[in-house]
Amino acid sequence: MFVETIANRQAKADHATPLSTALALLKDYPALMLTDGNAIVGGISRGGLFRTFADYWLTEGPPSREVVEQPVRNFAEPVPVIPQGAPVEDAVDLLVASNPALVAVTDRRGLPYGVISWVEVNRYLREITGMDDKDSVRFSLALIDMPGQLARVAEVVGRAGANITALTLSDPKVLNWVHLSLRVDRAHADITRAALDRAGIDIISENLRR
Repeated sequence: MFVETIANRQAKADHATPLSTALALLKDYPALMLTDGNAIVGGISRGGLFRTFADYWLTEGPPSREVVEQPVRNFAEPVPVIPQGAPVEDAVDLLVASNPALVAVTDRRGLPYGVISWVEVNRYLREITGMDDKDSVRFSLALIDMPGQLARVAEVVGRAGANITALTLSDPKVLNWVHLSLRVDRAHADITRAALDRAGIDIISENLRR
């Protein structure tokens, strides 16, 4: 999936916007991209502003009107920029590397397009793993770490006639085992369970969303 697919296109403000206005916008978005025309000049986040004002608040009390009416650019921090067409994984790497307020996404002309914060990443992960799918069953499977296991599970379940809605693999670093999260339509839970059992694939747990 590409970055433009999950980017939030509303979470932005002009760099000259008063901090008070930006704070109001941050009630709806965890982070804002700041722009000056077609240029990206930085970003702000709830967490970043909290860190900025924590000591001030403790010693001076709430920020004065003079402070909150300053241009928001005075409180901006640098943010990494990624072009449209880059994979989501690249944006996640940038968020992990330096914990910026956000990753700014540009369109194919290099103009501001949208932002990716941990909120967008979390929503993306929930989507690809089927966590918000109320009409599915999740099976947690333990598999020996060897080539072809993912394809094997998909074939076993597919041949049984079950519809797979999500399939994710993780390595828990436990000896030579890996963990597979499999989601299928709720109506196909029984045939999936039976097919996995016939194939000798261990089901660690089962979670039915209602």
